[in-house]
Amino acid sequence: MFAAVILGSMVASVDVPPWASARLEALSPDRPGAYIALAEDLMDRADPSDRAMRELARTLAGLSGAIDSRTFGRSAALFLLEHSPEGPERVRLDAVARALDPEPDRRINRAERAQAAAAMLQAFAAYRRADAAGARAWIGRSGADALLDAHPSILAGGAARFRADCDAMRASGAPAFSPVQAEALHAVVAACSAGGARNWGESLAIGGGAPLPEVDLSDLGSLFGVDPVKAWWRAGRWVASPR
Repeated sequence: MFAAVILGSMVASVDVPPWASARLEALSPDRPGAYIALAEDLMDRADPSDRAMRELARTLAGLSGAIDSRTFGRSAALFLLEHSPEGPERVRLDAVARALDPEPDRRINRAERAQAAAAMLQAFAAYRRADAAGARAWIGRSGADALLDAHPSILAGGAARFRADCDAMRASGAPAFSPVQAEALHAVVAACSAGGARNWGESLAIGGGAPLPEVDLSDLGSLFGVDPVKAWWRAGRWVASPR
């Protein structure tokens, strides 16, 4: 299916494959999870140079978060953050993700947080030596995956990205892991193990050095660059009615 897709103020054409076209036509706002699931599949299969297809995936993720902010808002923000270039847009999306869930691990008591942090540290030790089986096993223990999701400064995309990297290790070896990511990892582990308030250095390592912008969560559609009213895909474009 050949369709026109809006890219900001530009109109670009995207050749939507048959498998995606059928799923696009089946989307409905009462199933917002289907939007971000399709976004992930499109992004995984899209050629890095296919801007239109990647923008379609971003729109799908944005719609899921705008339609159901409680369930998918933070996931949408993290997806868009992962697939945005460095710059103000990433800073803004990071702020949105944090504002939607400023303390994702608040329900975990001190002992549980320490256990999750220890498991996450072991998971990354295996991850960095390309031990996919060990990494996957550790990230699934003691809430380590939830703790990783709560701190995208360690790995944008969280546990889903971590597991995807593990799947790719057989062909590509150990993924890149920067000193900044390592510093953020150890800062989070230290803060969780201590069980108390983070000091200034830990907060800086976890949150980065730049101040986060204020964001208005009352209009996630604008923040994500989508119109949640136009949530049906018909004849190659987004419309406000399924008919």
